[in-house]
Amino acid sequence: MNRDPTRQGGDLPGDLPDTPPCPFCDGGDTELHSLFGSHASVTTYWCRRCRSPFEFMKWGARERR
Repeated sequence: MNRDPTRQGGDLPGDLPDTPPCPFCDGGDTELHSLFGSHASVTTYWCRRCRSPFEFMKWGARERR
């Protein structure tokens, strides 16, 4: 199983978005802060707009564009 964090396009743990929207301010200026958050199943991102950290679930169904 490929767990490359830079790979895009599916529902594998390595498929992390580059810039998920911030859940606090809905801003798109976010960056990856840490591949592991408070649990192995979450990744921590940082919002540059509101200067808040937030967690994103690595696994699970995501809407396809």
